[in-house]
Amino acid sequence: MSYIFYDTETTGKVTAFDQILQFAAIKTDAELNVLDTFDIRCRLLPYIVPSPGALLVTGTTVADITTCPLSHFEMMRLVHAKMHLWSQGGSIFVGWNNMKFDETLLRQAYYQTLLPVYQTNTNGNGRADVMRMAQVISACAPNCLAIPILPDGKRSFRLGLMAAANNVALDNAHDALADAGATLGIARLVKQRVPALWDALMANARKSGPLRLLQSEPFMLLSEHFGNPFNYIVTPLAANATNANEVAVFDLAFDPAPYLGAGDAYLREAIDGTTRVIRRVSINAQPGLLPVDHVPDDVQGGRQSLETYQARVQAIRAHPEFCRRISRLLAARYEDRVEPAYVEQRIYSGFASNADQARMHSFHDQGWEDRIGIVQEIEDERYRQIAHRIVAIERPDLLTDAQRKRWESWRRERFLTDKDVPWMTVASALEELANESQDATPAQQEQLADLERFLNGLGR
Repeated sequence: MSYIFYDTETTGKVTAFDQILQFAAIKTDAELNVLDTFDIRCRLLPYIVPSPGALLVTGTTVADITTCPLSHFEMMRLVHAKMHLWSQGGSIFVGWNNMKFDETLLRQAYYQTLLPVYQTNTNGNGRADVMRMAQVISACAPNCLAIPILPDGKRSFRLGLMAAANNVALDNAHDALADAGATLGIARLVKQRVPALWDALMANARKSGPLRLLQSEPFMLLSEHFGNPFNYIVTPLAANATNANEVAVFDLAFDPAPYLGAGDAYLREAIDGTTRVIRRVSINAQPGLLPVDHVPDDVQGGRQSLETYQARVQAIRAHPEFCRRISRLLAARYEDRVEPAYVEQRIYSGFASNADQARMHSFHDQGWEDRIGIVQEIEDERYRQIAHRIVAIERPDLLTDAQRKRWESWRRERFLTDKDVPWMTVASALEELANESQDATPAQQEQLADLERFLNGLGR
């Protein structure tokens, strides 16, 4: 059993359209002793406009992103190979807020370099988020970690503030290796101070953990965090009819009787309304589902008697058609979704065929001249488009004159468009830069001036 603590530094926060500039990871054994470290950087992709705010936070300069010897394609091949080597036999990939950000960006980076996307949760691997764990622990074991309080009275789970409040070293915040080390430091505190909670939450790093809990226990704790912790006593209902990783649970603070024979509109309101009586849980994303022996005193609706919970569970189980209806209603929530416009957003629009997976594997095994032929054979339009993009970036000399002109025209449009697009354009970056410069230090002003010259040269 091993853990891989990792972090990324990026060009911005838009996970489908920004890129990783630095990836760092620390491999540990089961007792969180360091076994190995890995730290790698790459240069800017030639069609991405970096966020001035993001570069300012990390102190990244124009020289850093333009002169780094590794391309994004080369870096991600090395990242994937190293993580594959480290995770032999099954590892848990761990980060800070990684489920929403780093994990999403890592999958995008693999997708956009024709590498297997689901490295962190296949082949015996699991994924865990120490920030989410800290939020659950703050509700169930409030004296385990010190939680910083902001001037407005709200609690903060930002890594830098959490590290400082708990005397965890973080000497170079917003460096990926330093951030991964701070995440490891907080994880060690949790493991030492509340080992039972650590084990219960880490059991959820693989979906077999919450699935086993849902199948074996009549009711359990669901701990979620929306600025403050919200704890629910819930019982499982059913999985989404088209996505088994999404499971509905019923909040036992409510009497189920009014819902068991209710119409679809009433049940949809129970799922998505202001008061969510039926909650959705992603069992493949380390949910805050725990056995009832971890239930804190503070639960939504107040603590009920054991007999009340048991009676409500029995009432639900006596109506299997109710559970089947909930399963169908969950699936129906996604029926009207429109196919995204851009290839970056279509990462989850179906799996590649076995034939295309073999072609992408061969693409990485062959030399560039042979890769050109493989590109034409890829059947899935998404991956064929990505493959063309990789060749244009890495080996523009292999393009025909017409292909080169189309590529340069596409890049200029990407940089200079005045349409409402989801990525950073030169105009939006210059606007952000002007806002950032108002409160910048003299050193930051110099960094921003250099970046402004760089931005003004894009697309010309």
